This record gives sequence, C-alpha cells and structure tokens, in this order.
Amino acid sequence: MFCCNSQKGVSLIITFFIMIIILVVVLSVSTLLYSEIKVIRNVGNSIISLYSADSGIEKVLYYDRQVLPVIGRDDETGNDILAYRGFCSMLDYCSDTVDSSQDQSIYCKNHQVSGTCDPADCDDCTISFKTVLGDKTYSVEASVDPINYYLDIKSFGSYGDAGRKVQSTSSREQP
Repeated sequence: MFCCNSQKGVSLIITFFIMIIILVVVLSVSTLLYSEIKVIRNVGNSIISLYSADSGIEKVLYYDRQVLPVIGRDDETGNDILAYRGFCSMLDYCSDTVDSSQDQSIYCKNHQVSGTCDPADCDDCTISFKTVLGDKTYSVEASVDPINYYLDIKSFGSYGDAGRKVQSTSSREQP
C-alpha cells in the first residue's frame, strides 16, 4: 500500500523539471535570435547610410564637373567662357529660402562659406550643407585645397540609428 501511493507525485516532478529545461532552452535561443536580428537590421541601416553619404559625394562631384558657370564671353568667337570648376557654383543654388521651381535636392539649409569662393577662380573655397531625403540624411563639407588644387569632400550619411562617413579627394589638372 505504501509502494503505490509514494510513486504518484514523482512523474509530476519529473515533468515539471523537463518543462523548466525546455523553457530555459527556448528563452536562451530566443535571446540569441533577437540579438542576431538586431545586428542584421543595423547592417541594413549601415548600408543605407553608406549610400546616403555616397550621394553627398556624387552631388558635389556632379556640380564640380557638370555645372560649369559662364564667367564671360570670348570676343573673337562669341562663345561662352566656362569656369574651370563648377564646385563654387553650388553657392548659387544654396540659400535659406526654398524656391518652388528649384530642385529640392539642391536646396542647402544653413550653408557656410569661408575664404573666397568665386566661380571664375575657384581655388580656395569651403562649402558645407545638409540634405534630408525622407529618413535618410547626408551632411557634406567640401573644400578646394589652394596649394595642391585638390577637391576634398567629406560626407556623413545617416539612416535609423546607423551612420557612415565617406571621404573623397579628387584632382584635376590646373587650367
């Protein structure tokens, strides 16, 4: 009689310990998976931040090579004389007010200019601006080195809780 009654609670205790072991394993695996998901999300945000910073570099290089302002007219041929660098012409598009006809990606809020920045002789100039594209942001500081005539561009892109910095130095033959 004592034999049968003393065995009834053992299976309940064994089941309880097995459930605790399974619970500990499930919680530890879910903690590991949660941290891995967080790392993967940050990698994705990091890539978007890198491409945002790259957009700032590309914007400055586009202006430097493609948007060359007219600085005069050749009397003999009647052709326009274009500036050597378009980098300094970015100032024409940077203002504290937004023109509705203006491309919003060109709008630069709180631009700062140091040194002399004449599009006709752009060899010592620094321009800083910030562009917000939805959740993505890039801040750019670009300057022309007056000694080596290099265009040095530093761009910081951010998205979510990630940020990446890209720096580019390019040179062109002096005119």
